[in-house]
Amino acid sequence: MKRIVDTPLKKENFKQIMVNGFNFNVYDEGDEDQPVILMIHGQPGFSEEYRLNVPAFREAGYRTIVPDLLGAGESDRPEGIEHYTGTKDYEHILGIMDALNIEKFNIIGGDRGSLPAWFIAAFNPERVEKLISENLSHLNGFFSQGIAQSKLSWYMLFTQFDIAEEAFKADNWAMFKAWMEYHPDVNHWIKNFERPNGFKGAVLNWYRANANPDNKEQGEPLPNVNIPVLIIYSNNDAYLDREQLALGTQYIDSQVEYKRIEGSGHFIARNAPEEYNKAVLEFLKNNKQ
Repeated sequence: MKRIVDTPLKKENFKQIMVNGFNFNVYDEGDEDQPVILMIHGQPGFSEEYRLNVPAFREAGYRTIVPDLLGAGESDRPEGIEHYTGTKDYEHILGIMDALNIEKFNIIGGDRGSLPAWFIAAFNPERVEKLISENLSHLNGFFSQGIAQSKLSWYMLFTQFDIAEEAFKADNWAMFKAWMEYHPDVNHWIKNFERPNGFKGAVLNWYRANANPDNKEQGEPLPNVNIPVLIIYSNNDAYLDREQLALGTQYIDSQVEYKRIEGSGHFIARNAPEEYNKAVLEFLKNNKQ
């Protein structure tokens, strides 16, 4: 595998796709006859989250699709919180793939992107070859774990308050930078928030739509998953407790593999791209249906 160079995704490979009245900025590189990897980014990033992974997957012969989710990157940033639910992300992703006439694909999802990834695997298994999830097992495991995860998820409650945006932005984004543990991409993310409705659309609206404790419909169980699954995780994730990895396994009726990448934190694809890319490609190669 070639040495990884940190360069942006190629601008000429982005296209604009309308789904449910919203414009989505979608990276699409590859030929129509190539197998597809759909990569769904997490918070607080956008499609550039996978800039260190796309070249390796392209070199291996995969067509790569990387959309900016609603509110993120160059996609639309509507005000209404109701547009940012996990269910809406799921519907938008399927709409993008339909617009591209792609019926079957492999999925990579992390953080926010894990919700639509697991939704598609659970509700539309006929469209999924294989699922690679970053740090998160079947969502039923996440929603059934205990107090340890609640402690790590303090920010989900904090973002529900009106003061959250002002607090995160104060003193040159000091609180946000600390929350992100001064990640190398933190200024990259902040620059993206400078667009109108930037931080609210990219971050706050999603947590307010999916982690409001007053919303009793959140966390309803998903069907079991019956496709090959790879879960790539780390030993030092600051936001996810590893209990959910074990709890989620009982909801996966097919082959599931775990790959631990030491010291890679929450943003594994970005922090440890060499090991991440190798794990993904080996899984896809060795688990052909």
